[in-house]
Amino acid sequence: MHRPSDSVRLRRRVVSAIAAAAATTLFGLPAQAQQDTITFGAALSLTGKVSTEGRLAKEGYDIYVEEINKRGGIKVGGKSYKVAIKYYDDQSDASTSVKLYEKLINEDGIKLLLGPYSSGITFAASAVTEKYQLPMVAAHAAATNVYSRGFKYLFATLTPVDQYTGNFIKMAAAANPRAQRVALIHENALFPQASIDAAERQAKEAGLEVVYKAAYPSGTKDFAAMVEAVKAARPDALIAAGYTGDLIVVARQTSEQKVPLKMIGFTLGPTLPGFVEALGSRAEHILEPVQWTSDLAWKDEIFGWTAKDYADLCKARLGHECDYHPPQSTAALEVYQRAIEKAGSLDPQKVRDALAQTNIMTAYGPVRFNERGQNIAKGMSVVQLQNGKPVVVFPLEGAKAKFIYPMAPR
Repeated sequence: MHRPSDSVRLRRRVVSAIAAAAATTLFGLPAQAQQDTITFGAALSLTGKVSTEGRLAKEGYDIYVEEINKRGGIKVGGKSYKVAIKYYDDQSDASTSVKLYEKLINEDGIKLLLGPYSSGITFAASAVTEKYQLPMVAAHAAATNVYSRGFKYLFATLTPVDQYTGNFIKMAAAANPRAQRVALIHENALFPQASIDAAERQAKEAGLEVVYKAAYPSGTKDFAAMVEAVKAARPDALIAAGYTGDLIVVARQTSEQKVPLKMIGFTLGPTLPGFVEALGSRAEHILEPVQWTSDLAWKDEIFGWTAKDYADLCKARLGHECDYHPPQSTAALEVYQRAIEKAGSLDPQKVRDALAQTNIMTAYGPVRFNERGQNIAKGMSVVQLQNGKPVVVFPLEGAKAKFIYPMAPR
């Protein structure tokens, strides 16, 4: 029988030792201690029209990943998994988003999906996950139409669209002197239109007269003619629904044309980075409905954070004050974590069934879903920009400052 020479045996021992050393030091961890990874998938608007908001959404997803991995990851059936997210940029385009979710599912093999930014893009993208019967937790889509299609795999952490304008109308009706006349404008897109349709219905129910209602095409850069028409209608209050860039221009042009408004409410913008910087004193007293503020009395059951703790973490990690978008995203992944733990499995159907039973408290607030997948556990507050800072002015039991009405000339 042939026996290897001493030199051959030595070479084999050296190769085996090198292989063993590589295995025990791969990624800086002993081989037996390496963890598998749960990879979520998301296409977000990192460029394009709603990239300001899309990047804020990503920040909240990333905060969760960093913090849960510090704590050892998610436990599934006694085994711990690290967490990662596979991102693509949908360029603020719904058709691109659809293609990217197909890619995430069919090419990347990802079975647990996070929602994109905006109702319109989520409307399109969620049809993909529903087709494949894979769960999607959407953190940034409020329009009722998104959840009225009988979908079984779509869930949302934020509250329904009606709440965005409902408090504006309550405030206008209760103001002294009462606001009598309301003007409504919106971008011709899913969420803005749904919110302004809700505002029209709410205003009429409250006995307020809607003296002007109009839509503007996506991509509009100049609102001077629309603002002139608003001025001619002589409203006491203006409620506008769109995205940050548009509403900065609307705020500037209502000021330049000296529209004598007693109240302005925007569905988005005043709390986002760049709004006050772009407008200066013209931003004063504008209102925005918010899903979250740092002084709300919520404590996270997974991380132990208060809302203030989350805000401090956000500021330290990102270098800027966080509005409600990052904690809304973080909450979406916490919802997933609890569902995975409850299911004791990564099987998409079992995770979906556990998602439907969600009842969790986060630093963003409580989350509990109705049969449509909407979060019915929390409400919204309204902030007003006062001295360049957003402060809660409604509802009264949570107010940190008095609602300034009528607003000062801008």
